Amino acid sequence: MTRNTASLSWSLLRGQLLHWLLSDDYRPEYLAYLLSPRAYPTLMAGRRNQLILTRVRALSLMFAALTLLWIPLDLAALPLRVAGSLSLSRGCASVAFLLLAASTRRESSLPRVYASLAAFYAVPTAFYFVSLLLLREVGADSPLAAVALHAYGIVPVVAMAGLGVFPLTILETSVFAAPIILGEWFTLHLHLGTFLPGGAADALWLLILMAGVALVVAVSQLGFALALVSQSLHDPLTGCYSRASIEELLQLHFQVSVRFGSPLAVAFIDLDAFKSINDEHGHEAGDRVLAAAARSIRAALRAGECIGRWGGEEFVVVFPGKPAAAAMQCLRGMRARGLGRRPGGGPVTGTVGVAERTADACSAWEALVRIADQRMYVGKSAGRDCIVGPD
Repeated sequence: MTRNTASLSWSLLRGQLLHWLLSDDYRPEYLAYLLSPRAYPTLMAGRRNQLILTRVRALSLMFAALTLLWIPLDLAALPLRVAGSLSLSRGCASVAFLLLAASTRRESSLPRVYASLAAFYAVPTAFYFVSLLLLREVGADSPLAAVALHAYGIVPVVAMAGLGVFPLTILETSVFAAPIILGEWFTLHLHLGTFLPGGAADALWLLILMAGVALVVAVSQLGFALALVSQSLHDPLTGCYSRASIEELLQLHFQVSVRFGSPLAVAFIDLDAFKSINDEHGHEAGDRVLAAAARSIRAALRAGECIGRWGGEEFVVVFPGKPAAAAMQCLRGMRARGLGRRPGGGPVTGTVGVAERTADACSAWEALVRIADQRMYVGKSAGRDCIVGPD
């Protein structure tokens, strides 16, 4: 039976991965994202971190209440001395959950996510260990006592199943599942016993199987969450960041630039005579030109640099850590390689304005974009198909 369950867990994981790889939402880089979150783009990482912390907060509030609601059963089923001690430990656990729920409202960095998850699992693990110590001498001499004892036995199983609530990578799920399994093994090794039917070996094996199920669910959630986040962040036609997303990235990079005194360059690109393409060849041809131009611009960028569609045929490119001269050198290379072909056979060109935070003394990211936009219009007046940067 247990081998069949393990085989089913693996089949589910393999099936979910295969379905996801073949779906329309799949992107090649997502396969690496399922293993580790270290390479996630800034906005994608932020969205996932916020989702995990939101669920930690909701579950912490729920468990803070449910932990106290079990006290009447303890008082009815167990000796008063044991029930009183358990009630005290439940009160401590409930307070710990409330404090954790309050702490998750802070910044959503990856270390904060890991710390919150670790605390979330430390509370029931500590409570389970204390309850085993208190219940060692209690016998299941009544149906009510048997129910109460059985409920304490499933605490690790419930904790393990809870991993499936969070969109975690394979590595993260394995890391958080390992202490739960080791903790169960440790309590069994100390002969504290288990209140689950079937004995210690079956209890440990059930926990391992539940870890497999949690891994399937967590990774499946992660895959679909990444696809949905990607759809919400990107412009569907060009694959660039949407305007709202590039504005958010600009704000983040501007804050980092101010904090560390590093350069930050922004380019405003407008495709030349684009309206004539729509007028002469139709909007579908214009869409193809836009998508091809976006691919050409992306191909010229390095890791950490990003492009967003500002509107129509306008694009904004962000160069974190680069002064204007380095950004303009990259843009010249892009211009030399070309932005694609017009439906009539001629080259697609663009006029570019460049601004840099320190060189232009910008106090906000909006000013940075505005200056780049103004320089783009200077280039348009000068004859188009050129790059205009700081003097």
